Amino acid sequence: MKRNRSFSLVEVILAIAIFVILAVSGMTLVLHSFSVNKLGEEQTNAGLYAQEGIEGVRSIKDQYWSNLVADAETKGLWYSNGYWEFNGTNDTKDKYTRIILVSAVNRDGNGNIVESGGTLDANTMKVTSTVNWNFSTARNNSITHITYLTNFRKPIVEDALVIYGDASNTPKYRLFNSYSNSFGAQLNTVSGSSGQYFSVRTSPRKIEAIAGYVSSSGVLQVMCFNGLSWTNEWSVSVGGGGTTKRFDIAYETSSGDVVVVYSQNTTSANALVYRTKAGSSGCGLVNWTSAVNFATNPSATTGTVQWVSLARDPRTASNNITAIWADDSSDLGVNNWSGSTWATGTGTYKALETDLERVNTSQDVDNFGVVYESVSGNAMVVWGNASGANGVNGARYSRCTGGVYTCSWSTASPIPTVNDDVHNIDVSANPNTNQIAYAAIGDAGNDLTAGYWSGSAWTGYRNLDASAESPFPGSKLVSTAWLINGLTTRWVLSYDDATGQNLSWFAATPGSVPVMQADFDVVPNVGDIRERYDSDFNPVAKNEAMVVFTNASRLLFAKRILMDTSGNFTWNNSDGSAALGTTAIIPQQGFAFAYWRNP
Repeated sequence: MKRNRSFSLVEVILAIAIFVILAVSGMTLVLHSFSVNKLGEEQTNAGLYAQEGIEGVRSIKDQYWSNLVADAETKGLWYSNGYWEFNGTNDTKDKYTRIILVSAVNRDGNGNIVESGGTLDANTMKVTSTVNWNFSTARNNSITHITYLTNFRKPIVEDALVIYGDASNTPKYRLFNSYSNSFGAQLNTVSGSSGQYFSVRTSPRKIEAIAGYVSSSGVLQVMCFNGLSWTNEWSVSVGGGGTTKRFDIAYETSSGDVVVVYSQNTTSANALVYRTKAGSSGCGLVNWTSAVNFATNPSATTGTVQWVSLARDPRTASNNITAIWADDSSDLGVNNWSGSTWATGTGTYKALETDLERVNTSQDVDNFGVVYESVSGNAMVVWGNASGANGVNGARYSRCTGGVYTCSWSTASPIPTVNDDVHNIDVSANPNTNQIAYAAIGDAGNDLTAGYWSGSAWTGYRNLDASAESPFPGSKLVSTAWLINGLTTRWVLSYDDATGQNLSWFAATPGSVPVMQADFDVVPNVGDIRERYDSDFNPVAKNEAMVVFTNASRLLFAKRILMDTSGNFTWNNSDGSAALGTTAIIPQQGFAFAYWRNP
């Protein structure tokens, strides 16, 4: 007999169940492994994308600290022409969406960062970079990176500097601190001569300032400041005895190279000369190029150049500079610099005017200005034509469009409805838009006029004050500046009224008629007659501007204006209610003031 062995039905079912459990577990384990690997890969990609956002914002900060604005708006990033920029409310890459948020930072009494309370630290920003993506249709994921960026160079050189001449042969300077609203002690630059006309510009790329002044014997001295000390770079005769500013200075925005253009005190075809220094080089004569003749267009310069003015294109990727100059034949010439060469086209390199306004003799006053639209890179020149009179429009302008140095200047046109002469003039640009502000005073009726450029058209405002101080040779009795705080933008003009000891000024909402404000009661008494006005706005804190001026007693003063988010203004005696300098040469501009562009 044989006995046959076999599986019972129960055993088969049990075996199948065990196999299914093991198979499902294995498949689940494999699928989970795949899912974990995929999630890890996507988290890594998202993390790298978020970190790239942090580094992009850091790059934007390194271009200009003022590029970082604390607000509740999310931002996207865009990399173009070698630079990072904010663009839109987010940016995407494949399945990942990145948003950037820049937030203000407060610190307690011990300097610790706190989430609430404390005091605002204007030199620190919190940057949050968040990346969102869909891992699956039912699962949303996100990664957030946070860092703090600081305006770390700021304490080295404060916020601004003023340089001025005195009775000695060593010009003086002071550093200004916005936090304390005060100027430091008077310090020496380097021995040279008793300066009469000053100009100072600060680098957009590093801690460096180039200053120049003209002596009473007509010698231009160029100096360099590295944030710690001054050096005399080079000097050259420009003529004129310091009674006119026969030179100017400008930095290229992208490269940080600096250009100095000056008069040769001659009526030859090479009436102007220029020298440059690379932005990668420090102070020192060895870092400057040799002098190069600036072969001026004969129609643009028929006399000896008396005044020079330069303006830089503020766009981060641009090296364009525009030069304008006036000669003693009442010509106003213009040309554009590319960063390596001057334009040669007849439309760019030309005479804008052949009959400039003057007080007594040609060219005894600098009644012209040049500025760039901040977004488009279009250049604008405004000036006074000698046909102007009380009730007759003498304000003219020309614009060079296209944002390139080879652009062509438009035909000279009047600024509408100004209807007065122009002897003293000032012009400034909104740093965030293409808007421009203009203000002027003429001696025929002593009328204060103004104008607003929208980016496409001028609107003029006549007879804002029919009793301004009368311009005289060498004077500049008006200045303009823009103030921005959050969503609020205003432009202001300060000027010398015919009577009174205080500071007269107007404020304007872009596109609206400027409104006269109550005089700022300055301390100390600055006297009724002023000589030269100058203004600059703080590129780090755009709600702040400084008005610097001299009076008939050769005293130098500085008054700061602040604006809150509602458009309310506050003036301060930043000079400590005492003259900063006591022997500044007048009516020549024996001083110059500038905020640091890369603090």
